[in-house]
Amino acid sequence: MIALTSLGLLALAAMPLALRDQLLLAAALLVAMLSLRPAALRQLYVSNLGLLLRFLLLTLGLFISTRYLLWRLLYTLPTDTGLDFVLGLALYLGEVFAFAILVLGVFVSLRPMTRSVAPLPDDESCWPSVDVLIPSYNESAELLETTLLGARNIDYPREKLTIYLLDDGGTLEKRHQRDPERRRAAQQRHRQLMALCERLNLRYLTRERNHSAKAGNLNDALPKIQGDLVLILDADHVPTRDILHNTVGWFLRNPKLFLVQTPHFFLSPDPIEKNLATFQQMPSEQEMFYTNIQRGLDFWNASFFCGSAAVLRRSCLDEVGGLAGDTITEDAETALELHRRGYDSAYIWRPMIAGLQPETFSSLVTQRARWAQGMTQLLLLKNPLRAAGMRWWQRLCYLNSMLFWWFPFARLVFLFAPLAYLFFGLGIFDADFIELLAYMIPHLIGVLILIDYLYGNARWSFVSEFYETALSLFLIKPLITVIRKPRAPHFAVTAKGEVAGQDFISPLVRPIYWLLALTLAGILAGVLRVTLVPGSLVTDLVTLFWASLNLLLLAGALGALLERQQRRVTPRFPFAVQASLYCAGDWIAGRTSDLSVEGVGLVLDPSERERLAGLRWTRISMTVPDGESLELSVELVDMQTDERSLRLGCRFATPEGQLTTAEKAAVVRLGYGNSDQWRAMLLARNRRVGIVPAFRSMLDLVLRRALAHLLCVIRRSRRRPVQPLVEPISRSV
Repeated sequence: MIALTSLGLLALAAMPLALRDQLLLAAALLVAMLSLRPAALRQLYVSNLGLLLRFLLLTLGLFISTRYLLWRLLYTLPTDTGLDFVLGLALYLGEVFAFAILVLGVFVSLRPMTRSVAPLPDDESCWPSVDVLIPSYNESAELLETTLLGARNIDYPREKLTIYLLDDGGTLEKRHQRDPERRRAAQQRHRQLMALCERLNLRYLTRERNHSAKAGNLNDALPKIQGDLVLILDADHVPTRDILHNTVGWFLRNPKLFLVQTPHFFLSPDPIEKNLATFQQMPSEQEMFYTNIQRGLDFWNASFFCGSAAVLRRSCLDEVGGLAGDTITEDAETALELHRRGYDSAYIWRPMIAGLQPETFSSLVTQRARWAQGMTQLLLLKNPLRAAGMRWWQRLCYLNSMLFWWFPFARLVFLFAPLAYLFFGLGIFDADFIELLAYMIPHLIGVLILIDYLYGNARWSFVSEFYETALSLFLIKPLITVIRKPRAPHFAVTAKGEVAGQDFISPLVRPIYWLLALTLAGILAGVLRVTLVPGSLVTDLVTLFWASLNLLLLAGALGALLERQQRRVTPRFPFAVQASLYCAGDWIAGRTSDLSVEGVGLVLDPSERERLAGLRWTRISMTVPDGESLELSVELVDMQTDERSLRLGCRFATPEGQLTTAEKAAVVRLGYGNSDQWRAMLLARNRRVGIVPAFRSMLDLVLRRALAHLLCVIRRSRRRPVQPLVEPISRSV
């Protein structure tokens, strides 16, 4: 059915029309799309009518774009000189790549699946045993303690649950390395984490040598554990209490199931969100993947392992020799191999872990370069189109996930193509204004409507273009490296828990400066062309508009590379429950505002300020809606008053020292244990605003943060440069 529809669409799109007829057709199709969009959003895709409206809307959008690309191929490639043709062809291929990713994305997202929870049987003796594996390399003991306490709080029969810390930072190889300082650090880490696991009554595992990175660490542990299922958690991914109750039932229902993946939910912003101050104001960048794409993949039985927050069947891992290690994305590679063998996967769209994002733009580039290289390795070494055992739709789904990471090639073509014309007059396309109005403008509008319809709930319009522009210059070299030598990349650990004592400009900013200056110069050259070179006004104006959009994206990248100070190691997240503060023999009623593993924000009536004067050490009681309560010792470290409230900053501590292990476990259980809380936060920021409001918001952000970057540069030029304070933290502060 899909193949016949595609062939019919292509045949209709290739029909020649007079320019006037094409204008009328494009206008009619866009009006139809705009008319269908509200009804399609209301109906979603859970009914036959909703599916029909979705199919019609997607078909119309793809039809407009197909006609545009055929017109571009047949009529607009420049042929004046060989160089013109090469540049024009490069631009066209970039557009074809973007269209291919759009088509594959439409296919993946035809019918996103919202999978329900499969309940476990009443008889607990029928439940499978589960091993929780938490691999670690260089994370601090404090960060690991929070994750381990969260794992210990998981609601599952104790005799069927075993928790392991897999320490790759304290291996025998590291404890005997030649460098004395590193040797002592590894030995100290080994002792510290062994003591932590003993105190928490958990299992500590390490190995002799560091090889094969995370996959090697997990594979070394597999022969030492006995569970039926394996829950894998990154070192900073704190699980909720219900993670196994919500996932394990599917393994009992489907004996061929090898994986249940859940979303990665983050309590901290990524560096671009932090630097642009967009966290919690709009959907996070990764939520399009975890909210829409993984659910679409699940419909095609192609959702894949994302390295953490996932439960896997142990026997399936044993069948393929553990986690795959031919690439640096061992998670997707393992899923590909098991899908090839006919096993099934499932995705449950409910956040059941809370993790941390990279804190600096440099760390973000390290992370994304690893993903781009790993997916490219998979494409080159284990091409899904030739993967025996998989259905054709699974192959297309994997191809989409791998091919997407080649976006830096297309993005750089789009950045440099207008400059070739503005500086040198080299032809990149050959069309007049009416042709652009008939073909290009409808294509661009249709693509915006399609993307907003498919993903607008989890990613606002223009956010993808912004992230791709900011990252492309730094990902192109790793991509070229892996294409030339597919087995060359090595696993690079993403730093977590970095802090910065002040705002600073990222050391990666220089390529952005150069490209920004080049684009500005190109725009000036274009203005001169408009005034001095007759006969090319339409091309001049279109290319100037294009270069101006690139300039805005690059200006936004400037804002993203102005790193804002990051003093807090542990994330503080919204947490509103009833609370009381003990003072002078009485409990003062109030509400909490936010929480972290180190402290809590408390809101009281402003009339209570005088009663609290001079109070430092006291106790706080918190009660969550399900009736669970917690009383802890706190130190009052901050007090702020306005007309309506008294806000207190409270640190969990006693005059004698820190909280006990039992009290820390209770804080983690209270703050991190309820997946409904993460779901509410996710839905609050996943809201659809539409194309025009999204553009206004992005434009405002870009201009304000780019100006802040320039002001920072001016201030630095007027005083002696100060070295930025950016260092991984080994303890909480």
